[in-house]
Amino acid sequence: MLDIVKNSQNHNGNGSVTISGRGVLRRKLTPGMRANLAADIATGLAQLTPSLKQTAAALGVSPYSVRQQLKARAKKQAAFEARQQEALAIVSAWDAATPQGRTDAIRLIGVADVWDVLASVVG
Repeated sequence: MLDIVKNSQNHNGNGSVTISGRGVLRRKLTPGMRANLAADIATGLAQLTPSLKQTAAALGVSPYSVRQQLKARAKKQAAFEARQQEALAIVSAWDAATPQGRTDAIRLIGVADVWDVLASVVG
């Protein structure tokens, strides 16, 4: 059993091994080897990354609801990254502008709008 753990390609750098839950039941392991693997996981010598289905079953939810949550998170992350890119474009323009150009930009945007944004960031 320890040979399986030691020879695994999934070492994480600190001597521990990460085992994918996908296909773990299809491994050609004897019941004793499975028990040893379970003991390694329980004691932290190996880490198990459960499949989506295994995670859902462990927490008593459907795989569908987990997938929906993952999709919602991915959509939220994409929106965040788009806002970050937009903000970086403004920062780049600000950095490239002269002090007079910044003053003119604030006047064009409107001092009240600038104050409103500053108040929302600070307060």
